[in-house]
Amino acid sequence: MNPQVFWPPLLPDPGKSRAVLVSVATFHDPGLDALPQAHCAIDELADALAGPTGLLPWDRITRIHDPRSTDEVLGPLRAACRETEDLLLFYYAGHGVLDGRRLHFALPDTDQDHAPTTALSAQQVLELMQSSPARHRLAWLDCCFAGLALDLPSAGDVNLLTAADRTRKALSPPGLRSTLFATTLTDLLRDGVPDGPPHLDLPLIHRRTEIALGQVPPGMPKRTQPPNPVHRLTHTSADLALARNAAHGTARTREGLLSRGRFALQTAKADAAGRPGRAAQAVALLTEILREAEEVMGPTDPDTERVRQALDWARWQAGRSD
Repeated sequence: MNPQVFWPPLLPDPGKSRAVLVSVATFHDPGLDALPQAHCAIDELADALAGPTGLLPWDRITRIHDPRSTDEVLGPLRAACRETEDLLLFYYAGHGVLDGRRLHFALPDTDQDHAPTTALSAQQVLELMQSSPARHRLAWLDCCFAGLALDLPSAGDVNLLTAADRTRKALSPPGLRSTLFATTLTDLLRDGVPDGPPHLDLPLIHRRTEIALGQVPPGMPKRTQPPNPVHRLTHTSADLALARNAAHGTARTREGLLSRGRFALQTAKADAAGRPGRAAQAVALLTEILREAEEVMGPTDPDTERVRQALDWARWQAGRSD
């Protein structure tokens, strides 16, 4: 069997790339709940970006916890924008607050009734990023209503991945040390994708994050709306990779097959949560996984049977969605 040929990725230049990661966990406004998971979110993301599979060096990642003013964010971001020629990554974990339909990032002293003067404007952040000579500009927004950022004129040349769409809230289920969005991203960057290429590029990262968050996670009330994250890529940044794929080459191992099956089942569940067409994709994935499971583990193996049951459920879900 000939090895699969993957499209070659673009790898960030470590010396010409920067990441600015911002978390806000404490708030004085009584309408904004404390979010301790935010600090863990950027710490774990930094570990993933600069860890064994990451492609950025530690000294190119700036972490900012609970900035007291917009200048404490815009100053380091402005410096990163000037110094970056390749990858510029901005990440915010905290509360999204609105002024009409304009998105702002809450700070500890933010007053929701006066968001334009007490919070960090998403427009201002994205305008700064647009001014950078960076080849790839990437914003990951881990807050409620983050999808509104896509509507900003300054977002035109920025690659975006959000934890929630324009009208929904980002989630932090009980029991998670980090936010759901950050947990999904860091697990992916660290653990990889068994049937993926040698490097994890942005389309793969964004697609798998969107599917994983396109449903109500375990531990949340059933009435909870899935956050339905949104993403957009621009120009050649679609070829940019952020990490080595730790699971590359394991697609036909037992653990690889089960991991692929879990993701395919997530895909079908995203359809059930209101992402039409995902169940049909899950059926295609699980059909191939079952064929390989029967070859590798045997048709009567208990794990093969689990894949078969997942395929039956995905077919049922696809039939309901027609």
